[in-house]
Amino acid sequence: MARHKDVPTRHELTDREQEHEKGMEVKEIDLDKIASDVETVRGTLENLDFGGTSEGTEEVEKSIEAAEDVTVQEFKREDEELEQLQSGNQEFEEGLQDRQGFSESDIGKITDAAGKIETKETINKLEMAKEAALRDMEFFSEQIERARSARERSNAAQEKLQSRVHAGGKRG
Repeated sequence: MARHKDVPTRHELTDREQEHEKGMEVKEIDLDKIASDVETVRGTLENLDFGGTSEGTEEVEKSIEAAEDVTVQEFKREDEELEQLQSGNQEFEEGLQDRQGFSESDIGKITDAAGKIETKETINKLEMAKEAALRDMEFFSEQIERARSARERSNAAQEKLQSRVHAGGKRG
């Protein structure tokens, strides 16, 4: 039987949820900067006049394409890190759902016990325990929704950023 010292506090869970959310937001900002860099490099290549020598324009074009390649690779690395953060957030969300299930189970057990008790004072104390478990369930519902919402916002932002980087790829 688990004791309360073996489970995290509400504060600890809230802090973890906020860390996940902040981590995803920071990574989205990084990806946005890199996507802007990719767009700038591509725009630069498209806007060049290429009026110099054949050798010079070839070197310029290759250098700019190399800049695009390295920037796209950096985007991919950062994108993978965001995927890992999102996956960790989803695991956290699933853990909250498990804990919510435990609270729900506890409520059932408390209700069953209260049905067998005849002493009014004992029933009152069991009601207090049930109310505490209900507050936990409400807390878990709120945290699950926050985690899900943060993950969904992050996924949407990620898709937009990916489309920016993949939309204007190299011309064949």
